[in-house]
Amino acid sequence: MNLPLEFENRMRRLLGSEYDAFYGALCNEAAVKGLRVNAAKVDADVFARHAPFDLEAIPYVRGGFIVSDDAQAGKHPYHHAGAYYMQDPGAMATVAALPDEILSKPSLKVLDLCAAPGGKTTQLAAALAKNGGMVLANEYNAARSRILAGNVERMGLDNVCVTNLDSKYLAEWYAGYFDLVVVDAPCSGEGMFRKNDQAVSEWSPANVTMCAERQKEILENAVRCVVPGGYLLYSTCTYSTEENEEIVAWLLSRYPSFRICACHSDVTERTADGIDVSGGQYPSLAFCRRFYPHLSQGEGQFMALLRLDGDVLREGGAIKENKAKPSKSDCETTTAFLKETLGVSIDGLGVCGGNLTLFPVRERLQFRLPPAGLISAGVTLGEARKGRIVPHHHFFMAYGSRFVSRLVLEPDNVRVARYLAGEEIDSDASNGYTAVMLRLGEGAVALGGGKTTGGRLKNYYPKGLRVR
Repeated sequence: MNLPLEFENRMRRLLGSEYDAFYGALCNEAAVKGLRVNAAKVDADVFARHAPFDLEAIPYVRGGFIVSDDAQAGKHPYHHAGAYYMQDPGAMATVAALPDEILSKPSLKVLDLCAAPGGKTTQLAAALAKNGGMVLANEYNAARSRILAGNVERMGLDNVCVTNLDSKYLAEWYAGYFDLVVVDAPCSGEGMFRKNDQAVSEWSPANVTMCAERQKEILENAVRCVVPGGYLLYSTCTYSTEENEEIVAWLLSRYPSFRICACHSDVTERTADGIDVSGGQYPSLAFCRRFYPHLSQGEGQFMALLRLDGDVLREGGAIKENKAKPSKSDCETTTAFLKETLGVSIDGLGVCGGNLTLFPVRERLQFRLPPAGLISAGVTLGEARKGRIVPHHHFFMAYGSRFVSRLVLEPDNVRVARYLAGEEIDSDASNGYTAVMLRLGEGAVALGGGKTTGGRLKNYYPKGLRVR
């Protein structure tokens, strides 16, 4: 790898005697692949016992593992079923850095402000599900927001709202509202050099400066969304102090009601301390964490956890309501459909993008959907057509284990490959809408759905996801 000379000089000054070890890991060691088990679908220990490939546990991430390239884990049917998310160990460390007492709080409301492609969103949402929490996952780039929604769908999550908005609107509509705001900020990407040649070729000191200015702009809006007593988790995948500790020091000087908190001890033990760029004004910058490839397996990452002990001067604060509501006939049709497919009803029926949705946590938390930029809200149930529901893939992925009609297959069954290719397959499930499940240990995970009639399953697997 041909590193930019100025980058090398910067890292020598930053790391001192550790530079040679860092350089060796970055340039001479292969990048690792990580996967994080989806706790919303399967227990990590169960998956580890029944995984079809060898796993090496990541000690600071519950359900995080390193897997070899040869395993081709990203192509396995379990991946299509959302049993796990392919994610770099350093990226997993950001959410893992949150102390247990934060994520264990009941009914937590979280904003993931720069959320695509969805690694941190899905990690957060799965962790919050058992305590009734939710995530508003926002992505400014429209194309990337669709990728984000697709990953939420694949993981079968029902407690995520995906938006495509400028952060300034969220700061206006949700001022002082969220218990935790996560900002995985766009950055110069120095930590990704080993995986991304483009990041190397595009690097320059000017780009670092430009990224730092953009990070300040995003944080100006992010801080306004934090409820007093709430937390801000800031992260990047870069090493430059201009985008890391200097940004945190700037935030502390501008908003003195914030203070830096210690991260989870499991992450702290395997990362380097933050660098005091304040000349002793903010010695707590040492609580920031630096993830280096010579200290832990994975790519570069920076994280800082801050708590808002006072308040942030802000305008707005009135949460505007999305007034889209299902019709009475759609409500009646949905009730009948849910009783037919699941045997029970589910609260939280809504409308989004022409589809009916199920977002039960929304009612429990009295969460108001934003008036614009809404991509998805909870689980996309499907489309109402002439008094019937045409179910969406997300509905099968989220509630497959609860379906009355289920077709459970071993992952190596030839019908699985045919199903993923979009073909009709034999089905011994009862007639009606059917969840196609993959056996995993004593249980099963949803791969998708279809409709069984007379021993054949009409395939509902989305065309854009099909594997031929």
